[in-house]
Formats: sequence, C-alpha cells, structure tokens
Amino acid sequence: MTIKLIATDMDGTLLDPKGQLDLLRLEKILDQLDQRGIRFVIATGNEIHRMRQLLGRLIDRVVLVVANGARIFENNQLVQAQTWDDDMVDKALVFFKGRELENQFVVTSMNGGFVKKGTIFTELDKFMTPEMIEQLYRRTNFVEELKSDLFGGVLKMSLVVKEEYPSAILQEINQLFDGRARAVSSGYGCVDIMQEGIHKAWGLQELLNRWKLTPGQIMAFGDSENDVEMLELAGISYAMENADDKAKAAATDLAPANSQAGVYQVLEKWLEKGE
Repeated sequence: MTIKLIATDMDGTLLDPKGQLDLLRLEKILDQLDQRGIRFVIATGNEIHRMRQLLGRLIDRVVLVVANGARIFENNQLVQAQTWDDDMVDKALVFFKGRELENQFVVTSMNGGFVKKGTIFTELDKFMTPEMIEQLYRRTNFVEELKSDLFGGVLKMSLVVKEEYPSAILQEINQLFDGRARAVSSGYGCVDIMQEGIHKAWGLQELLNRWKLTPGQIMAFGDSENDVEMLELAGISYAMENADDKAKAAATDLAPANSQAGVYQVLEKWLEKGE
C-alpha cells in the first residue's frame, strides 16, 4: 500500500542527542513529501511551545500530535484536545502531594505546564541545550500548590525518576487509576501519565479519519514505550537503533540511531527509490 503519512517521535528519534533539529535537511524532505502528497506528522510527548521553538519557520508545514496524542495542531492551530476527568486529576494531585519536588512532577494542561515552586529538573541537559532549558523554566508556571482550578483541563502528567526506578513507580501509578490512566516510560528516566486510550496512535487515528486514510498508509518512527501503539498501528514502522526493547518489539524495521540522523537517512533513501 502506498505511504501517505510519515509520523515521527521527536526526543530520541528525529532530534539529535542534544535535542536539536536539522531544519535544512528536514525542509528538503518536506519539499519532496509535498510533491508526492505525503503528510508529515510529529507525534510527541512534548507540548506545543517546544515544538514551535524547535521547528521555527517549518511549523506550518507539519501536523503536530502533542502531549502524547491529547492535542492536535494543524497549520499551527489547535483542532482537537482531549482532557482528563476532574476526579482523575484530584486523585493524582493527592497521590503526588509531598512528592512533587522529589519526583519533578509536572502537570501539562490547556493553560500550560505547572510545577510546585522549588522544583529543579535534573535530567534536561541529557536532551536539551542550555538555551532550551532556560526557555522551559521561563514558560513553566511555578506555584505554591498544584490545584485543579489552575489548569483549564489536564492533558497529561509526568515525572522524572532515577533510571533504575521507573518499573516500580509505573506499577504503583497504574494501580492507582484502576485502568483509567496509565504510566509509561518516555526515556531519560522520564515517565508520562496518560489517560487510558489517549496516546499517539489515538491522535494518528483521528487524523486518518479526517483525511480518509488507513493505518497501512503510515510510516512511523519511535524509540520509547510511549511510541509502541503508534509503531503497532503503522503499516511500516521503524524503531531507532537506540530504542528501548518495547519499541523494538513493536516495530517492523530498525533505523540507525538518532545520533546518526536515522530518520533522515531512512526517508532520504526511501524518497530516492521513489517507493
């Protein structure tokens, strides 16, 4: 079946190990995709602000599935959002109360990102430049207490734990929500808590419905557990060489590591063949 949609994760996949994007190389790929009528979708756990920062002038040329599927932007405009039920938000806030600083707990919402005052993010330098980190701190809302009336609708929650600790906290969180939300590793010791059924593949399916396409027409790229549903959905799917085992098990193929610009390599060769 003819590929009509390219979907890619960002951190650990399209971005290099310092969290940067090769805009010139991406622009050339987008030019060729446009000529063939193929859409380019970025599906990421990140929020819209960082995508705008990274993509710059190319922001209008891609479709964005952000917050792990909870919001969709086309032509840099919000077209769809899916937020948590109030009781789920309250349950999570009670669960993490007193642990916000230790867990580097973040609430990503329609009104922006919220953290408890005093939070210090310890892992960002693994995948962001100093300039990106500075901008993240600047646009994050540091508050005395996390309260549901601040958010205007929660899209996801996240935390940062030690690399050896995620499995225990994942199990604890998954039990807390009785199947209504789940926690998955997103790499670098980061954990995303998402509403059950709302993930990158859900966002892509919404786009397939909108564009009258089928899953077999997707080529997807990812590296982490939060990419699994997307990789399983796509007709052709690549896990990066640096991907975790769950992503590799879900994919049909393997791409070179993000440090080797693996997504660019695969797409450039594929476009050259004219498949």
